[in-house]
This record gives sequence, structure tokens and C-alpha cells, in this order.
Amino acid sequence: GCHTCSVTCKQAWTNRTGTEYVWFNNVETRPGQGYPRRYEDQEEWQGGWALNKRGRLTLRAGGRWKKLATIFSNPKLPSIKDYYEPWTYDYATLTDAPAQEHTPVARPKSLVSGKDMKIEWSSNWDDNLGGSAATEKHDPMLATIAEKVKFEFEQTFMFYLPRICEHCLNPSCAASCPSGAIYKRAEDGIVLVDQD
Repeated sequence: GCHTCSVTCKQAWTNRTGTEYVWFNNVETRPGQGYPRRYEDQEEWQGGWALNKRGRLTLRAGGRWKKLATIFSNPKLPSIKDYYEPWTYDYATLTDAPAQEHTPVARPKSLVSGKDMKIEWSSNWDDNLGGSAATEKHDPMLATIAEKVKFEFEQTFMFYLPRICEHCLNPSCAASCPSGAIYKRAEDGIVLVDQD
């Protein structure tokens, strides 16, 4: 899929040290586990809304006071393994290597530890595997679909899904923001963050 929007967003918003693993905008193939891994699993991450015993909508993760109490130590956040450990390559090995019989190799280096690493996962790791048996078992949205339908994925669909703020009708991010900075503009329904 095309990642022009992902790359420009990355360069504008998350190109600083410490945000190498962050992609605010991402294009991924669905079905699949997504980025961060299994981000749609509402049971695990306690996101979105749920009906309480009286049939009213409540935030799964608790209201503003609970968010404020857990803002610095929230146990329901994805870890770096759910995103990916960012890396770079030792380009100096390539550019500064003397003439030799074998081609030099630029090994991946962790941007977290600075050590050599084995790349095991990243955003879009499953790209173009959407609908395959390899990704089906990791997609929380498919857990309730009948087995017969799951096995027919490869013959039915695979599509690219750009993921940006979806400006939800009833955004749980706005309801749970401890400072009240996230709001939905009444004129057009866009979800915004008040910078003041």
C-alpha cells in the first residue's frame, strides 16, 4: 500500500529522539493484528466504551479521575514489544570499509540500547499478509467470526486501511482526558486537542 501520508506525518510529528517507534498515521493491511500489536483488543487494553449494569455507556478504563490517578503508571499500555524496538544500521561500516573481497554488512543496531539486534517485528511487518492464516489468529476483531468465514479469507478480501484519528462519533479519548484538552468541535465533528 501507499505510505506517502505515513512518511510525511512521521517527518512532521514524530521524527525526534525517543519517538522512533511512534507512527501517528499508518497504513496497514486488514485483517491482521495491526500496529501496535492487537491494538483493537478492547479487553486487553481497556479502550473505548462498555455498557454498565444499568445499560449506560461507561469508559472501559474508568473516567477522568482514574486516568489522572494512573497517568504516570498505567498498567494497560502497550510495551515497546507491542510497538517495535526501533533500529538503525551501522552505515559507517558500508561507507568507510576498505576495498575487500567480501561486501561489508551493515548490521541493525537498537536505538534503545545501541547494541546489535535481530529485527523481529515492526509496524507494517504483516503488510500484504492481510487475510492470510498467518495473521488471522492475531486479529482480535475476527475472534467472533465463524470458522468457515475465517478459512475463506484468502478468497474474499484484503484491503489497505489508513489509520489516523477517526474523529469518532463518541470519542473515548475526549471523555477520558484528565485535563479536558481533547474535544469534539460541534460545527463539523472533528476531534481536536486544545494546545492551551
